[in-house]
Amino acid sequence: YYACIDHYETVMRTVKARSLHHDLTDGFDVLRERGRGRYDMELPVFDTAEFSFLTDSKKSAWMPVVNKILGQDAALVHKGCFLSLPGSETQVYHQDGLHLNKKCQKPCHAVNVFIPLIDYDMTNGPTEFCLGTHYLGYENYVKDMVYTPCVIAGTPIIFDYRLGHRGLKNTSQSLRAVVYLTYSSVASGKEFRDSVNFSRKRYRKLGEFVERPLSREERANKRRKQKK
Repeated sequence: YYACIDHYETVMRTVKARSLHHDLTDGFDVLRERGRGRYDMELPVFDTAEFSFLTDSKKSAWMPVVNKILGQDAALVHKGCFLSLPGSETQVYHQDGLHLNKKCQKPCHAVNVFIPLIDYDMTNGPTEFCLGTHYLGYENYVKDMVYTPCVIAGTPIIFDYRLGHRGLKNTSQSLRAVVYLTYSSVASGKEFRDSVNFSRKRYRKLGEFVERPLSREERANKRRKQKK
């Protein structure tokens, strides 16, 4: 949780220092808006050994389910964190990916794993799913088919990449953070890649982050150390 919040604050501090607020709408390689008060973030720290429990298939508790759906050679193709700020509005209903074949229903080729970092309730904007919309011809939103799992922090939510969903509005006073992992099946040695959602080439590179200014106490401690 704190890694996600720290990343958000670091990016925003960098944007402010470089007067890049107008570029937020288009997005950066490490953060882009997904609606007012919603951010999709890529955290470099997720590639470190400390967070290998997310990326190492032998350590990730959800992998037996992912492998059951996609096969034993399922590949992690993207990872990041969604952040919903207090006051964010309900997201536009959408599907992360469309059918690879529009003539007949094909087996699942990719799944998302959402891992909430806070307990979900209906005030902090959990994800609403429209059941059955991963079937070809049934993609439209139907109110009677929605399901909103309000799970406790750390509970994986696994769903077909084609399933329609949306984040609900956050009326609480808390930031809602959720880690997401996208896995794909591998066919003929080549995994599915979503070039629309996950292409960094579409976004401006933010570059080196601006460091957090030292507090008064930290500056005093630094001076004391320099005098020794």
